[in-house]
Amino acid sequence: MMYKRFIITTSLFSLIFILSVNAQLNIGVSPPVLDLGNINPDSSKIARFNLISTSSEVILTYMTPTDGRLDWFKTSDYKNYASNFSEQSISSWVEFIKNPVEVEQTEGGTIKGASEVVFILKVPKDLEPGYHMGIIKLDPMGPEKRAMFNIKAVVPLIFIFRVPGNAIRNARIIDVVPGDYSGDNLNLNIFVQSTGTVTLQSIKGIIDIFDKNGKKIITLKTGGNSIKPGEVSNFNLLWPVRDVEEGVYDTTITFDYSTGLVSKNTTIKVTKISIPTPQVVKEVYVFPWWVLLAIIIIFVIAYLIYKR
Repeated sequence: MMYKRFIITTSLFSLIFILSVNAQLNIGVSPPVLDLGNINPDSSKIARFNLISTSSEVILTYMTPTDGRLDWFKTSDYKNYASNFSEQSISSWVEFIKNPVEVEQTEGGTIKGASEVVFILKVPKDLEPGYHMGIIKLDPMGPEKRAMFNIKAVVPLIFIFRVPGNAIRNARIIDVVPGDYSGDNLNLNIFVQSTGTVTLQSIKGIIDIFDKNGKKIITLKTGGNSIKPGEVSNFNLLWPVRDVEEGVYDTTITFDYSTGLVSKNTTIKVTKISIPTPQVVKEVYVFPWWVLLAIIIIFVIAYLIYKR
């Protein structure tokens, strides 16, 4: 009984201590979403937000800009503009005035630390129209004596801006082209073009293949690619054709670019390549008559020398 009490008491004290340390590393941002309004290509804009903390300790916070996610965009207050979202990479456009930032202590209240962060958003000439989104991730470092605890509760900053112009998310499937064979697999190359005005990230596709009776025999899936406006991307996949007969197969290709789908019906021709079985060719033995002639000449010369 005493042993059980000791275990329970120790566990409770450990939990309280860990939660206390965790509270020391709680940090967030204000505002949680920063709308920078309209920005024109080849320009810069200064942005500000606040780091806030419930810690009574000094917290040094490192910040890392990353690209935004369409999944968040579609569930936010901006979901009605998801079809005008550009997935152009913007992480390299963020420049901090100071990084890391030390969260300064405040007096009283729940918020015990706050510091302003300033960054410059420098956008290029080839800035795509529509809404853009970025994320600034936070990595707070607590006091060195508690560095062994890696529990952190952080809330990143979401920043959004809009570029004037007609933002269109769209794509088309050009065709599927059979390639060479990799063992018993047929290489299939699917060519997809972005026909809109914005970059499409992680566009993925599936291909359904049917036999002559219309029965689906296999479904293949592609990986995700990023396609810039007007660009054509090649999606490569393998079709196991060991037990597939030669012939022409109906095919349906569908690609998902998050805010829409594009499909195409086409055919794939399978031609089996027969590789002949290697055979060992036996060479016909030919007697070296010159050896016999040499022996005769040597014999005649020896006979003549002997007669002398």
